Amino acid sequence: MTRFAISSQLLSRLSRLDAAVRARVEDLALKCEQLSMRELRESAGLHLERYQAQRDPRARTIRLGTNHRGIVLVSDTAETILLIDVLTHDEADRWMLSNEFHVNAATGALEVVDVAAQSHLIASVDRAREVPDDAQLLYAHRSDREFLQLGVDESLLSLLRLMRSDSELEAMLERVPQGQADALIMLTGTESTDTLFAALVGQESPGHIDPDDLDAAVDAPASQSQFHVVADENELQEMLARPLAAWRVYLHPTQREAAYKDSYNGPVRITGGAGTGKTVVALHRTKALVDRSAAAGSGGGSPRILFTTFTRNLAQSIERDLRALGGSDLGDAVEVLNVDRAAHQIVSDAEGSAPRVVVGDSVERIVRDAIDDVGADLTVAFVIQEWEQVVLAQDIGSRDEYFAASRAGRGTRLDRRDRATVWKVLEAVTGVLARKGQRTMLQMAQAAAGYVSGAAVTPYDHVVVDEAQDLHEAQWRLIRALVDEGPDDLFLVGDSHQRIYDRRSSLSKVGINIRGRSRRLRINYRTTHEILRWSRAVLGGGDFDDLDTGTERQDHAGYHSFLHGPSPTVERFDTRADLAAGAAERVRQWIADGVEPSEIGLAARAKAQLNGVEAELQRMGIRCFRLGSDLRIGEGVALGTMHRLKGLEYRCVGIVGVGADEVPSPRALESVQGDPVEEALEMRRERCVLYVACTRARDDLWVGHTGDPSPFIADVRT
Repeated sequence: MTRFAISSQLLSRLSRLDAAVRARVEDLALKCEQLSMRELRESAGLHLERYQAQRDPRARTIRLGTNHRGIVLVSDTAETILLIDVLTHDEADRWMLSNEFHVNAATGALEVVDVAAQSHLIASVDRAREVPDDAQLLYAHRSDREFLQLGVDESLLSLLRLMRSDSELEAMLERVPQGQADALIMLTGTESTDTLFAALVGQESPGHIDPDDLDAAVDAPASQSQFHVVADENELQEMLARPLAAWRVYLHPTQREAAYKDSYNGPVRITGGAGTGKTVVALHRTKALVDRSAAAGSGGGSPRILFTTFTRNLAQSIERDLRALGGSDLGDAVEVLNVDRAAHQIVSDAEGSAPRVVVGDSVERIVRDAIDDVGADLTVAFVIQEWEQVVLAQDIGSRDEYFAASRAGRGTRLDRRDRATVWKVLEAVTGVLARKGQRTMLQMAQAAAGYVSGAAVTPYDHVVVDEAQDLHEAQWRLIRALVDEGPDDLFLVGDSHQRIYDRRSSLSKVGINIRGRSRRLRINYRTTHEILRWSRAVLGGGDFDDLDTGTERQDHAGYHSFLHGPSPTVERFDTRADLAAGAAERVRQWIADGVEPSEIGLAARAKAQLNGVEAELQRMGIRCFRLGSDLRIGEGVALGTMHRLKGLEYRCVGIVGVGADEVPSPRALESVQGDPVEEALEMRRERCVLYVACTRARDDLWVGHTGDPSPFIADVRT
C-alpha cells in the first residue's frame, strides 16, 4: 500500500474541475490503497512521467484526462505520492520547469518553491527605490534573527527591510512558499517569535530535520495545513463531496495550537477576520476538552460543556458540525444552545414555567405608550437604546444608580432632569411588562444570571462561545456565571468587524479577564483573495474594538487569502423585476457550471427584496427555500436576509438590492437620526452587515442593484 496525500490548495479547486478529472483523482487514491510504490511505478496505466529539463528530479506528472495532468511528488525513497495540483498540459510544463520541493530547515515543513518567481523577486531588490530615513517600515520591530527563526529564506531579508506597507507585502506573498508567507503575515504583529514558532510547528520542537526525508516533511505539524494524508478512498470521496468541510482535515498550525493547547489558566479570546477559522478552532477546542477528559479516565463521566452562540440557526449549524467532526460521541457530550435558549431554559427551571418573552414591535409599542403616558420628549429608539446600552448593560437597578452611571459612547448628553425623565419612562415600561408577566430577551438573560449566581453549583465545567462580538453585557454576565473561574473555563471567539447587532460589550467590565490569553488568526482559509479584497473595501477603514478595552486595526495581517478566483461582479438593473430575473439567471449559470443548488446562497437586506427572486427561481424550476430561525440544509438554493447568512458559507453568493435607497437600511438610520455618535455607529454596523454577507462566498460573489449603487460599493473596484 502507498500513502496518498493531497494538497489543500488542490482540494479547494477540485469541485470546479471536470467530473472526469475528479474521477481520475479518486482512481489514483484507490490505486495507492491497493498497490505498493514499486507496483505503481511499473503500472502502465498510471503514466508517471519525467520532463527532460524539470527543476526537481522528484517531481512527476500523471495523466488525469485528455488535457489535464496531475503534479505529484514521488521520491526514490518515500512511500508516499503527494498530489500537488491538477493543471492543463501547458501549465504543467511550466510548473515542472520552475518548481522545487524543499524541507524548511527551521520548521520541518514541506515547501513548494517557484524558483523562477522567487529569483525574480530577489533580483527586484537591486531596482528598489531608496527608502527615506524617516519612513515607517513594516518590519522595523523585527530582527533578522526573528525571520530566520520562523523559517523565512535568508535571501529575502534585504527586500523585507524595504517594506513600508501591507500592500507591498501582499505583492510578495504569492511568490514565496505558503509556510513562509504565513510567517511573514504573523511577523507584522507584535507577538514574540517563540509564540509564533509554537503556532507554526506546534508545542513540540520539530527536533532534527532531515532535508531529504520528504515523508517526514509531509507529516510535520507545520505541513498539516497544506497537505493531508488520505486514510482511504472513502475519506477522499467524502472530501470531494464536501469541499466546504475541508476544515475537518486541514487545520493550520496556528489554529491547531490554539485549539489543542494542553490547558489555559483562564478565559481565552480568539479573534480574526472573516474566514480565518474562528469557529473551526472553537469546534476543535471542544473536541480537545472531551478527548482530554476521556484520556484521563477519571470515571467522573464526560465534562459538562456548553457550546453557545448568538442565534438559533447558528447553534444548529454548530451541533451538526460537532457531529461531523467527532461523530455522535462528541455530539452527545456537548450541549449546544444559543444564548437566549440557554437563558430561557434556566429561567423555566428556576420558576417552574416558561417565561413569556416579548420582542421587536411589541416592545416598541409598550415603550411608545410609556413615553406618551409620561409626556416625555423622547423617541422610542432612544429609550430602548438607553435601556439596553446603559441600564441593562450596567445591571442598574435603581434611580440613584442610573444617575451615577457612565454613559460613555452615547451621543446625546443628559442632565439630571433628563435622566429623571428617562428613568420614569423605563419604570413605566418595566412595570407594564411585570404586570403582564413578560420579559425582553435581555431581561431574561439578566434573570437567568441571577438564578445561576445564587446556585450552589455551576452547571458547566467549560463554556465555548462563538460570535462573541454580538453578545450583550447581560448575556456575558450569564455566561460568566455558568462556569467557575479557573483553567479552561471560557473559550471565546469573535470578530468586531462582523458585529451586526447593537452590542459593544467589554469582557473585562463583566468580570472576564483575558489578559495574556489572546490569539489572533491572521489568514483567511475560506474566501478567495479577490472576494476578500473587495469585501474589505466595503467594510471601510478605521479602528474596531478588540472585544475588550482595546482596538484592532483593519490591516493586512488577518485579511489575506491564498485562494484565487474571479473578481466579484456588480450589475445594475433598471427595475426590480429585471434585478430578480438577473439574480435568477446568475443562479442558473452557476448550476450549469456544476455548482450544487445547496452550495448557493442569495441574500438581501430585507426579506421582501427576495420575493421576486424566489418567484423567478420557481419559474425556472430551481428549488429554493427561505432561511429561518431553524437551519435547513439540502433543500436547494438558500434565500435569506444578510443577517440570516451569518455564520454560514456557500460556494457562490448573490446579494440583491444593494442600491443607495436600500443599503444602508433607511429604517436603521432613521432610528438614530439626530444623534451623530449613534449615526456613525449605525453606519458602521450597516457596513458590517454587508461585509458579513459578502464574505459568506468561497468561490464567486455577484451583487445586483437598481438605480444608484449603495455608497458602500459605489467606489469599490472589482
